Amino acid sequence: MKNRAFLTTVFGVGLLLFALSISLSARAAGGSDIRGVVSQQSGQPLRSVWVIVSQNGSERGRSLTGDDGRYYIGDLDQGGYEIVVKSGDREIFRGSVNLPANQRYDIPVR
Repeated sequence: MKNRAFLTTVFGVGLLLFALSISLSARAAGGSDIRGVVSQQSGQPLRSVWVIVSQNGSERGRSLTGDDGRYYIGDLDQGGYEIVVKSGDREIFRGSVNLPANQRYDIPVR
């Protein structure tokens, strides 16, 4: 019963990641950053979840969200990336983003 409640919560959180926002900014050193806040639709931040960034099947970086749901992954090249948010071993969100060079974007992931 406890596992079912947890799974229901995780599933609900996955649906509520409507408010997950990713802020992309290029750095002068030639690399790009992915930063943002992982939160539920209600605005409540999700803390201690992993944000993992991969490119062509290889992990390029990861960040554990803080109490405020914030994360930061730096030193990324421009190009396409897959973003996965995990709570423990459970995947609660999956999306993709294309990092541009020398530009700043705010990309809501729904």
